[in-house]
Amino acid sequence: MASKGRVTKAATAAAVLAVKYGPQAKIVWDKGGKQATQAAAKRAMSLNSRRKALAHAAGVKDGSILKIAPTGSTVYVVFAGDQPIASYPAQDVAYPVLLAHADLDKRIRPEDAKRRVRLPRRAASPSEADGEESTPAPRSISGGGAA
Repeated sequence: MASKGRVTKAATAAAVLAVKYGPQAKIVWDKGGKQATQAAAKRAMSLNSRRKALAHAAGVKDGSILKIAPTGSTVYVVFAGDQPIASYPAQDVAYPVLLAHADLDKRIRPEDAKRRVRLPRRAASPSEADGEESTPAPRSISGGGAA
């Protein structure tokens, strides 16, 4: 029954905050929330297209991809050698028109496109900050006492 009391308190606190800040939250959402949602959806679509293009390029001989933005939206063109064979998302425009002003030297191969995930650096201990490495003390191999 103690759990019911905590839930009631949390619900009450949430209701108070909703009444207090609800109108301001709606104004903020109307000003920027919809644009943020559209930008996130556009970015997700671009990443999905990139993933599909890389998978396609990995399956063809001498495959590579080129990122272009012909109409303001990102398009990935897949190449087999020097020949364009597909685009993600699919485009109605012919490849010569689509690639007219593109720099073909900027193509990337699927094996070079793997992104590295950078982890945050570990906080240094005081001894490491002085330039000393922290190493564990050597252990005695024999199970005996002090040498």
